[in-house]
Amino acid sequence: MADERYFGDREDYQSMEELHRAAMEKEEQIPEEGNERGPWWMYVIIVLTLAFGFFYMGRYLGEISDRPHVLFAEPEPAGLEEEAFDPMQVGSRVYTRLCQSCHQQDGSGVEGAFPPLDGSDWVIGDPQRPVNIVLHGFEGEIARNGVTYNALMPGFSRLVSDEDVAAVVTYIRNSFGNEAPEVAPEEVAEIRDATQDRTSPWTEDELNEFIEER
Repeated sequence: MADERYFGDREDYQSMEELHRAAMEKEEQIPEEGNERGPWWMYVIIVLTLAFGFFYMGRYLGEISDRPHVLFAEPEPAGLEEEAFDPMQVGSRVYTRLCQSCHQQDGSGVEGAFPPLDGSDWVIGDPQRPVNIVLHGFEGEIARNGVTYNALMPGFSRLVSDEDVAAVVTYIRNSFGNEAPEVAPEEVAEIRDATQDRTSPWTEDELNEFIEER
């Protein structure tokens, strides 16, 4: 009887141990409070809500930027016209940038190198001459008022637009005591097209011949 009780008690002991182990394993599987996984439909709702929020902000609130003063600047009044093109003002800037270092601020030029622009018949006469010189440059000797000048002037056809050429030629034709009609960008475009194959600066004889043929 003792042996049967022993074995019976042992079986009871094993059964209790197994129950205890199973309870412990079940308890380990239960997540801590606050870490429970929510239902799947809740995550779907969160994703859809975020997607709708980004769509709404992008559609109705405009671009997100650190420069709101630029993005939301007040529009210009309707019907406001652009500032009128002033050839003298633009021409002055082009002259300062491209011409002044040789022909000087007052258009007096450099003796023996660059002829003066004030009172020059090449400046106030046929506008084709100064336009061609600005576009393609000039080289060789040229005598003016008993003084011979001989220095290379480069052409600027690749650096300036028709509007800029017309403006700077208009500027020198109406500055330094000069007075002559304004030159239109269309005139420059026509000359540029007619001389598009030219690759070297003009000489005096070449330029005179070109103008006579036109």
